[in-house]
Amino acid sequence: MTNTVLKRVVRRETHSPRTVVTVIVLVIVAGAAILAGVEIVLHLLGLGPWVIAPEAALTWLRELPVQPQGVVVAGGILVAIAGVILVWFAIAPGRRPRHELGSSSHAVIVDNGVLASSLAERVRRELDLAPGAVVVGVGHLGADVTVRPEPGHRLDKSEVRAVAESELAAYEMSPRVKVRARVLHVEDAEGRS
Repeated sequence: MTNTVLKRVVRRETHSPRTVVTVIVLVIVAGAAILAGVEIVLHLLGLGPWVIAPEAALTWLRELPVQPQGVVVAGGILVAIAGVILVWFAIAPGRRPRHELGSSSHAVIVDNGVLASSLAERVRRELDLAPGAVVVGVGHLGADVTVRPEPGHRLDKSEVRAVAESELAAYEMSPRVKVRARVLHVEDAEGRS
């Protein structure tokens, strides 16, 4: 496999497609076109309208500027909001909770949950903590590491951050992840309540 193909595969696996939004918009447009076609055919056959007669729809559109200003403004605001949302979906990259690892000739994609679990286990073992004392959440650009040591076991945030950063550096993740560390001592929590 070529490097271009691997980059394409990685992009496809780490970014979500906009298929759902596209299908919803196309169904709405197709539904409106089918409704207009049915109404025109019913009108040409001399039958009554199914939803609204074509003349009534055209009259309503022609008289739209004469409608109460509040109704026109509210309709315009709704259309503008829908337009902004569709433009945002078209431009913004959809991210899946995954990261690319390593700089080898192979594409390695790892779920953020797996990264969080691995990072929590490394921090727990390195700092000699009890199982369940480390909670990690990995996002697209950041990893939150929360440590709750046992009473009497004092830790510093810099220790936790150093261990987490060394583990993440070994993964060679793309994009890089910034580590935020918190240490919640039992004595501190009891003193606040």
